[in-house]
Amino acid sequence: MAAGTDRRRSAWVLNLDADVELAAGPRYTPPRAVRIAMAPHVERLAASLLGPDDVLVDEASAPGIAAGLPGRAFCPTPRAIATLVRAGALPVPHPPATVLRTVNGRAFCAALGPTLPEAAFVHDLEAAVAMLAARPAVAPQWRVKRAFGMAGRGQRPIAPGLVSEADRAFLRSAIASEGGVMIEPEVAIVRELGLHGLLSEEGALRLGRLVTQECDAHGQWLATTLAEDVDVVTREAITSEARRGAVALHAAGYWGPFGVDAFLYRDASDGVLRLQPRSEINARYSMGFAVGLDCHVT
Repeated sequence: MAAGTDRRRSAWVLNLDADVELAAGPRYTPPRAVRIAMAPHVERLAASLLGPDDVLVDEASAPGIAAGLPGRAFCPTPRAIATLVRAGALPVPHPPATVLRTVNGRAFCAALGPTLPEAAFVHDLEAAVAMLAARPAVAPQWRVKRAFGMAGRGQRPIAPGLVSEADRAFLRSAIASEGGVMIEPEVAIVRELGLHGLLSEEGALRLGRLVTQECDAHGQWLATTLAEDVDVVTREAITSEARRGAVALHAAGYWGPFGVDAFLYRDASDGVLRLQPRSEINARYSMGFAVGLDCHVT
């Protein structure tokens, strides 16, 4: 049985493009390029997350192939639930789509307070342009992120004071369609970390163990391993942010799997290695979820 799940045979949808669907809404249909890009990652995630008797279904699966099985998803978006129902599965209780959209947006994480100097979620175009005019203290330039994104998509580096017409178009589109943008100093990341958890509908929390996450230059996941060589202060800081995140998720009406991303970075102003203890909150499963929950802490 897959790590951290403790349940009977199930049907699964591994909709790794969930964040894109949450941004686009009901009109979303994954383009062919996205389907192709997801395929190898779906295969790898299935190997770690699904149990040996579980059934993996998608939109091409035969109707009724998972008849009567509990239905689970990487993220229970409307499209994922429809796929499970078409396959005959019975979706397990899950938060509504409105909650999923709220808690998976970068504005939700930012609302807990900044943990990276000068970072902010900005809702207004001119406020964003004004912020980008200055040089960040800890990095040579800015990175602007749409409210929703996956595997490094929907991001744009912008040099201070050099907001081009193309940059303005990116900002305008992101703010109009997703309510704002996350603006952060583009720091030199040394090591990416993460902590996963399971949150019950009543608010009970089960956290896993800290993991190291390896990603390529574009932010796409490569591998996850247990992080054995992390100092106590760093572990406690990330754990504290995960617990804060869980409280906020519960208050917003979310329950289920989640993860908090963190990283160590080199401060450009003094060369000191510093910690960003909460860079993102992902209210869903993740590629490394089974690794972190395999040796969970109760």
